[in-house]
Amino acid sequence: MLRYSQFEFCPKCGKNKLSVFQKNGMECNECGYVYFHNCASAVTAIIETPKGIILTKRNHSPKKGYVDLPGGFSDYHESLETALAREIREELSLELSKVKYFGSFPNEYAFKDVLYFTIDAVFICKPLNILSLRANNEISEVFFVKPKSVALEKIAFASARNALIAYCGVL
Repeated sequence: MLRYSQFEFCPKCGKNKLSVFQKNGMECNECGYVYFHNCASAVTAIIETPKGIILTKRNHSPKKGYVDLPGGFSDYHESLETALAREIREELSLELSKVKYFGSFPNEYAFKDVLYFTIDAVFICKPLNILSLRANNEISEVFFVKPKSVALEKIAFASARNALIAYCGVL
């Protein structure tokens, strides 16, 4: 079984003849299929407004009810910048301006029985028009917080927590 994916059977031939392949992969000893459980790319935004930065409360698992920065996973064939614009548009109905790369932060994202490893690219940006702000169903609440008053213990993921610590350190 691949440690983080919970695979017990080969996804190609169905046999339970799996062994670890290199550091983060598995190989089927029956058909030779190889699967790597690599890092996924994700994006997140520190959106600056006159009222403070935008934080959201998660409405779904994992970490339902915890506070988060808006963002999400990159799709296939999508740049980080395109993923960021899409995610913020989907989650908050906002268009972004003055988008600037801030840094990358590793994360673990447990969903159902699989532990995903992500590299979260964090961008600092501003909304074009805050009046269009509308949360989708992934978010139960949107609020504005002065950066240095963020309750870090309520932040859902280590990557967002570490990004906010770094962000507050440069203010």
